[in-house]
Amino acid sequence: MEASRKKNSIWGILSVAALFLVGKLKWLLPFLKFLKLKTLISMLIFLGTYAALYGWKFAVALVYLIFVHECGHLYAARKLNIPTSPAIFIPFMGAVVGTKKQPKNAKEEAFIAYMGPLFGLLAFLPAVPLYMFTKDSFWALVIVLGSILNLFNLIPITPLDGGRIVSAISTKLWGLGLILLLVFAIWSQSFLAFVMMFLGLFQWSSIRKIQKNISDDRKRVIEYQEMLASLKNIAETSTYEHLQYFAKSLEKNLKEERELLETLDILNDEQEHEKEMSEEERERTREQKKQAFISGFEREVENIHKRVEQTASYYQTDGKTKLFTFLIYFGLAAVLGISSYLSFSLLPPALE
Repeated sequence: MEASRKKNSIWGILSVAALFLVGKLKWLLPFLKFLKLKTLISMLIFLGTYAALYGWKFAVALVYLIFVHECGHLYAARKLNIPTSPAIFIPFMGAVVGTKKQPKNAKEEAFIAYMGPLFGLLAFLPAVPLYMFTKDSFWALVIVLGSILNLFNLIPITPLDGGRIVSAISTKLWGLGLILLLVFAIWSQSFLAFVMMFLGLFQWSSIRKIQKNISDDRKRVIEYQEMLASLKNIAETSTYEHLQYFAKSLEKNLKEERELLETLDILNDEQEHEKEMSEEERERTREQKKQAFISGFEREVENIHKRVEQTASYYQTDGKTKLFTFLIYFGLAAVLGISSYLSFSLLPPALE
């Protein structure tokens, strides 16, 4: 009887708190925007799938924890003015919030990734006093699931959040993540863990390949800059036909750069009406084409240069950032690890 009264009082407190939050609606607007139609539909499918397999308590707890976790990523992306797509819940996979613009560097990416597990921790902390007060197995489930899910997400390998966080320290830590994920996959015999491991291996291999090619990419940029200098010199000192001929000779060296190749079309695109122009008009048109071509070629060379340098510097962070990321990452992992260890004994053998 006493336990029943305690449960009723807790739900009463939660109801009052919910009404208070609704009254302060402006605080909820970012999260209400998060609940778009695609999110709601996928969330209901996700909820129904897990309710059918494991019961409604497990399903509700899981959806709540994943939702708050994804809200962390959403919050971080919004803080950095990075637009996001609606969250999509995928049964047996979790949920994903896509970004419509890439972070500027690994530091920003780590911030977005870190907010997920941090919000995940905050999501289940209120369940600790609620369980202590009520001894309700539902709150124990929330604590255990929240601890384990977010700790697993901190394994340092992409596509998990841990891999994106430690990229601000060193991508070499992804090797440790692969080992940990392999051990977990074998121990748990989880097909999903094996899939994540191979995805992480593929991503790590791709990043390492890109980083190794930076030197060649920079040499390629220098070649394009030398081409630009030659084109400018010919445009200023020689004939339009000479410029056309030289530009056409560059085509074989620009096969990998579609944007640069497209600028060559400016010179080669001769309209029918140009044949009927007077010599003066034709020269004026050709001069305009030369200027447009040189400007376009220069702009694309600069864009390629920026992309190469952004790629080269993406995972470069200063010592202060590395140390700070290390401390907050392992600090959060330690808290979630201790929580997982201590809370697992709270969970009864089966939930109704």
